[in-house]
Amino acid sequence: MIDGAPADSGRLLMVGRDHGEYGELASAEIGASTAAAISVGSDEDTPARRFKHDPDVMNEDALCALEGEGWAGFAVADAHYGPEASHLLIERLDAIWSRIRPTDIEHLGQMIEFLRNGDPQQTPSETTLLVVAYDRNARRGFGISFGDSTFMIVGPQRPPRIVNAPDDRYVDAKHLGSLRDGAPFWFDAEPGELLLTFTDGVNECHYRQPATSVRPDDIADAVAFASFEPHASARAIVELALAGVRGNPGGQDNVAVIASRA
Repeated sequence: MIDGAPADSGRLLMVGRDHGEYGELASAEIGASTAAAISVGSDEDTPARRFKHDPDVMNEDALCALEGEGWAGFAVADAHYGPEASHLLIERLDAIWSRIRPTDIEHLGQMIEFLRNGDPQQTPSETTLLVVAYDRNARRGFGISFGDSTFMIVGPQRPPRIVNAPDDRYVDAKHLGSLRDGAPFWFDAEPGELLLTFTDGVNECHYRQPATSVRPDDIADAVAFASFEPHASARAIVELALAGVRGNPGGQDNVAVIASRA
């Protein structure tokens, strides 16, 4: 049993199986504070296709976001070898924190470990998973990271900063230990800053080539041009990833972005 305060308010769930048209992006928002965008990418001949085991679902990313009473939650997942792991874990997380607010990093870890419960996973799919909880009143938050998705804070007064420590870990709903001991992180935010949670379809939009993909300064410029407005910023980041930067290829991976006002 996971205990905690009720979560209660707007929710947003977007999974890749619903967004598979190359070159297209879908976006949505929760009020004025939080928005998200998702895309399969723009390059149908991407080398990433060799890791996609479901011919009917080329978009293996998923995201969910929640605006609760005084807090917000953000999560992204990027699957490999089929979409099942990312979709399953994000859908279960969306259901859990619609009822329960994580109170601290230990509680969030318990919540993530609880995601293994439910109908058994049927495929060898595995996924990255990045989950963030943000206290809007204190302007402080914490999160747990598995894999190479990124949590970044961008604002007008401080340089863009990556808060979590991306790694090469993958999780699933099959192995009992895979959802334990993710990399924890804590952060604070200032008024006017934007909290960004995104998969590596942004910073490796040129597939597995981060040096020639979207970098933190590119994101900061796009967000500033969008006046730090969450919906415009989320769309701008995805559009940048789809197009590529400095003449390099882009859109070679699935991409999911959540942008939220601090």
